[in-house]
Amino acid sequence: MSFFPAVLAFSCLPCAALLCAALVRCMIRLAVMDHPDHRSAHATPTPKGGGIGVMVAFGLFFPVLQGVASQPVFSFPCLMAAGALVLLCCVSWLDDLYQWHPGLKFAAQTIAACLIVAGGVQLTGPTPLAGAALSVLWLVFITNAVNFMDGLNGLIAGCLACAALCVGLTAPFFGVPELQWPALLLSACLVGFLPFNFPHARIFLGDVGSQGCGLLAGIASLYIASHTTLPRGGILGPALLFPLVYDVLFTLIRRLYMRQTLVQAHRGHLYQIIYRSAVAVPVVSLLEWGLTLWGGGVACLVAPTTGFWSGMAGAALLILPQLAWTLWGVLRARQRAIGPW
Repeated sequence: MSFFPAVLAFSCLPCAALLCAALVRCMIRLAVMDHPDHRSAHATPTPKGGGIGVMVAFGLFFPVLQGVASQPVFSFPCLMAAGALVLLCCVSWLDDLYQWHPGLKFAAQTIAACLIVAGGVQLTGPTPLAGAALSVLWLVFITNAVNFMDGLNGLIAGCLACAALCVGLTAPFFGVPELQWPALLLSACLVGFLPFNFPHARIFLGDVGSQGCGLLAGIASLYIASHTTLPRGGILGPALLFPLVYDVLFTLIRRLYMRQTLVQAHRGHLYQIIYRSAVAVPVVSLLEWGLTLWGGGVACLVAPTTGFWSGMAGAALLILPQLAWTLWGVLRARQRAIGPW
């Protein structure tokens, strides 16, 4: 990119953050309230729907940045992804308003994932059909994982802002330079939202934000995995999202082992256990941000390699901090006697 287009592209990022902040202020005044219950980390009713600011700012500036970067704006994959995102965000916002049945949300997630895969963003193997099925499963899973983890001030917005920043900075290294500006744009939009949610929450993302951002994270992961030029470049997305994925999988496996229903609302996520053991909310969120950045660093180290032991070392570098995080949470839960989880 030449000098002037690069300057124009960079100038779009603070503009997107400011637009997001302005829209979030509007959503605070709209005051669609999230009333706390026994599972909530907040004690007073707090507005939700801040994700509308993130999604609208991203949607408005995305075609501008694509045009400046000489990337296709109206390509079939872009249009299908846009349709999927609009569908999911609309259903999620209506769910924020009316608390729809979980089955409707799952149906919307599945349809959105199918639209993206039909647009051509999918894994390549082992067969086209298997790759498509695995891609749909990944998109639905990561959308829900992000939504499940959106329970503390700044946790999800900060983790995804860090992850998007890592993708934006390393996209050329991984052979996917076309993701650089969209990733930086998403990071800028989330940074525009964060001051209203961290360390003290004046508004929450809501399902419209957590599910919309989760879908974008899933799309980026699939695109990197299918287009990277590095031997293990596909690790970037899962490594950045690993703190969220690990927490969700650990919680699901533990609840299965304890013979607890998986669909019942609970406070058993690791981050919730650590928070309930009297660790301050900003500390928990900042540690999760750090684990996200750690995953990005591990991906950069492992992606150019091909050997067995380098792959094992990368897996160990991702898993060991999570095991330490788990041990810390379990020990604090026992010491503080937080009750059933």
